[in-house]
Amino acid sequence: MRFFPEREERSADGRDLQRSRTPRWSRPPEDELPHALAETAVLATTDNLALLLAGVRAYSDGALFLVEWRLRRLDEDDAAWAALVRRVAGPRLPGEQQLGALRLGVELADGERLVADGESWWLPGELTEPDGHVLGMANWSGGGSDDTQVFSGDLWLWPLPPEGPVTLAWEWPAFGLTEGTRVLSGGRIRDAAVAARPIWG
Repeated sequence: MRFFPEREERSADGRDLQRSRTPRWSRPPEDELPHALAETAVLATTDNLALLLAGVRAYSDGALFLVEWRLRRLDEDDAAWAALVRRVAGPRLPGEQQLGALRLGVELADGERLVADGESWWLPGELTEPDGHVLGMANWSGGGSDDTQVFSGDLWLWPLPPEGPVTLAWEWPAFGLTEGTRVLSGGRIRDAAVAARPIWG
């Protein structure tokens, strides 16, 4: 008796119409080259942790804020260092976010406030288009050495912000990072979005 079942034949040009389709508001367009803005900043630091804005990428219909958090080893032994890395590593799955964990948010010029925190780290995949803006992590990754760990998260805002200030906010109480803000330009992001272009055709 074979372990693997026989493969089903499928025509060369056949497409699975039932396959999952990612709503356009839940992540940046994968077939588009964004325009990068030179927006970088050290947002907050402690003795061993730094929260950074590593850049902003403008797409035709949204903006991606590149956020990094870097952890350096001080005098922790191996067990303490490993535990610290696990705590700092990144957003948990829904229902697993810890009190005092990293929170990120954006306030738009019209007063709309959006928070990416805990249950809302990951954008929902519903097919019904949201009425307003949405904010959440599109991707995150990380790694490093026995001395330094670097993690990055792509914070996706859809659609593009209106003209005026875009206030990026953060806090990480568990690691001593109190609430802070940095003001960016919605106009600059919108202007840069005009330069985004399709990758194919």
